[in-house]
Amino acid sequence: MHELLGFGMVILLGLLGGKLSHRFKIPRVTGYMLTGLLFGPSVIGLISSETLQNIYLINEIALGLILFAIGGEIEWRHMKAVGLRVACIALIESMGAFVFVTGLTLLLTGDWVLAVLLGSISVATAPGVTLLIIREYHANGPLTETLLAVVAINNILCLVLFRFVFSIYSAVEGEPLLAIGFELIRELAASVLLGGIIAAVITFWEQKIDDLSELLLIIVSGLLIGIGVARELGISPLMVCLIVGAVTNNLSMMHRLVYAELRQTEMPFYIAFFVLSGASLHLDLLPHLGVIGVVYLFARPLGKAIGATLAAKRCRCKPEVISNLGITLLPQAGVAIGMVMVVS
Repeated sequence: MHELLGFGMVILLGLLGGKLSHRFKIPRVTGYMLTGLLFGPSVIGLISSETLQNIYLINEIALGLILFAIGGEIEWRHMKAVGLRVACIALIESMGAFVFVTGLTLLLTGDWVLAVLLGSISVATAPGVTLLIIREYHANGPLTETLLAVVAINNILCLVLFRFVFSIYSAVEGEPLLAIGFELIRELAASVLLGGIIAAVITFWEQKIDDLSELLLIIVSGLLIGIGVARELGISPLMVCLIVGAVTNNLSMMHRLVYAELRQTEMPFYIAFFVLSGASLHLDLLPHLGVIGVVYLFARPLGKAIGATLAAKRCRCKPEVISNLGITLLPQAGVAIGMVMVVS
């Protein structure tokens, strides 16, 4: 199947699935993924494995847009007021998932490499699912504000922790530890520098134009360039896109208008991303998960929920945040999938 034919079919099927799920009071993003599962290789097979491989670039673009949007929720003035509290919550809930998954996996297998790799992957929270559900239901308030900030910091922590753990694994395989430490610092510095440069160019260009659609093209082009350069340099494109969103949000005068405009452009990529995520699920492999898979499915939500609840209480958050933050951090998709691909 030609790539464009596959891309168009994925969007249309996802759109129909989202509308159908919305009628049953189910979030559209769930409908996208169920549509992908139904028409994917595991069930009907209309979306073949070859199609999934041919349009993998869609995932890169969609994740870049998602991380840009999440980064756009990091506002310096707001973070100065609640930053320490949000950072504390993000750190504790992340460590809750890491400790539970790592500890139980190590107890079952005795393989500390597998345990810490699974533990570091368990830290990730799906930014795309969170963002789309918030937008669909027009959610607003203390819980939403806290959740978006926690997810942004959580994914930064996750990317750094995973890279550190994977570096330690490389050290076990024979690479010098000093070289690994230097490489880790280089990657983080390069991600921040590249993201900052792209955001600075976007902000500078904004001052020279009065056409919102032109600024939109500049942002999309900047993200694509950032992803491409990050791939060439061997650094995390997700971190770069998140930094671009955060810096642009704090420097740009028109960022709120741009984000509203950007939503019209990004939706096809979001739909395709979640349909492809559902289609990528291999039902025939589920029986092979074994005890470790079952432990992961229970340990991660438990660690997240306990960590978030205790941290929110400790930070004296509002009751609705304490009661509901834990369950909002349970989705896991794109970022975790990307890390699993690195491991494999």
